[in-house]
Amino acid sequence: MKQKLLATILILGLLISLAACSGTGKDAQGESYVLKVGTVLTEADPIYKGLEVFKKSVEQRTDGAITVELYSGSQLGADEDVLEQAKVGAGVGIITDPGRMSNYIKDFGILGGPYLANDYEGALKLMKTSVYKDLVGEFEEYGFKVLSFNYYQGSRNLFTKSPVTKPEDLNGLRIRSSGSDVVTKSLEAMGANTTVLPWSEAYQALQQKVIEGVEVHNSAAVGSSIYEVTDYLSQTGHFQLLTGLVISNNWFEKLPEEYQSILTEESYNAGKYASDIVIKKNGEFLQTITDAGIEVVDVDVDAFKAAAESTYDDLGYRELKDKIDKELGR
Repeated sequence: MKQKLLATILILGLLISLAACSGTGKDAQGESYVLKVGTVLTEADPIYKGLEVFKKSVEQRTDGAITVELYSGSQLGADEDVLEQAKVGAGVGIITDPGRMSNYIKDFGILGGPYLANDYEGALKLMKTSVYKDLVGEFEEYGFKVLSFNYYQGSRNLFTKSPVTKPEDLNGLRIRSSGSDVVTKSLEAMGANTTVLPWSEAYQALQQKVIEGVEVHNSAAVGSSIYEVTDYLSQTGHFQLLTGLVISNNWFEKLPEEYQSILTEESYNAGKYASDIVIKKNGEFLQTITDAGIEVVDVDVDAFKAAAESTYDDLGYRELKDKIDKELGR
């Protein structure tokens, strides 16, 4: 009887000990990890909402062994600064775009190319191609791990002072470019003259007639009130704005394989969550724009597609573009 009682006490003690250990926020080896993730976007942005889902899911699935800290509004630093920290092994990550990553691997810039996809579902198909998978794998040699590149911010359209229905209507119009080669070459191929300006200066430049239009997604057009200084919206959809969560590969490789899988899976899930919000809210953004007096004009999208195709030759992406088209059966 005493032996049974002693055995019961020992089992209870073991269970209590295990329960206590399960809440320590450490893995089986007693290690804990912190990942700091930054974005230029505000906490109200759908992409940030997706990151909140990422944080919650990762921390839950790892029992707190991985802590995810989120930083909005560039609080963690500019994209380039965070990427350089990640490159040398710091536990940091950033939501960034193909243009930025093309500074390390030029060919990755093709993901931002004109009419490479027609919508978000089409963009997701790009990530199943060997071109995408091979390029993502190459980043590991540069010290980066791309967890997923499915954080969607919408289609880019033209907001102008005069109606634009076909490429010829852009002739002579000064349209703001971010300075990215893909953006500049695409706009010029579509017929525009480009003026490189920070986005923060676009509103005033339109007011002062330094430029006559911008290319931007609807949510940003609403957020910046760009509809106050333009008159027409041409829904060209020339870019599908994709961003991704990029972290340090050296930091990632130190994680247990189980945690590596969790980070990859939950980044994709969070990207899908954020993107669904963007897609659902696009109708609201469009309503806000039209309520403000913007006229939506009919656009010959096929003509813009044909005009923009030369961008891939100008940037040396023709071989990659043809390979993608072949894989997707286009």
